[in-house]
Amino acid sequence: MKIIFPLISLLFLVVTAFAQQLASLPAVQLQTITGESVSTNEITNDGSPILIIVWATWCHHATDGMTSINDEFLDDWIEKYNLKVVGISVDDARNTVKVGPIVNGNGWDFEHFMDPNGDFKRAMGVNAPPHLFIINGKREVVWSFNSFNPGDETEIEKILESIKTE
Repeated sequence: MKIIFPLISLLFLVVTAFAQQLASLPAVQLQTITGESVSTNEITNDGSPILIIVWATWCHHATDGMTSINDEFLDDWIEKYNLKVVGISVDDARNTVKVGPIVNGNGWDFEHFMDPNGDFKRAMGVNAPPHLFIINGKREVVWSFNSFNPGDETEIEKILESIKTE
């Protein structure tokens, strides 16, 4: 009995520390569309929320969702929530040359980075695109969703509204 209580306490501390680590945006290296290295620590929004969309050039579900957000919701969300939207392509090194033309060709007016080594993908537990994350002003993950369907914008807006007053 004397050993069990300290072990349970230690396990609780480890699990709590692990959960807190997962709740924050991890510090990993990404690339800009032009190939420069950038840390996720540089993805900031002065204490306002960030919507991260993990996507790939071959995933039309993701690209259609980003076009919808860009064309129908982005300006409104920027005005209402001071939202920053960031796209992170998880295409491998062979396909990174396609990212810039797709971003430019679709006229997506938000920042885009590439994760050719899959570091961000692994750190965030992304299995497949599209995967969306909402990060609050403290850089904590407050919402994660593995998919994107028409109408999900309503759910995104509810989350943004709920963290607006944080």
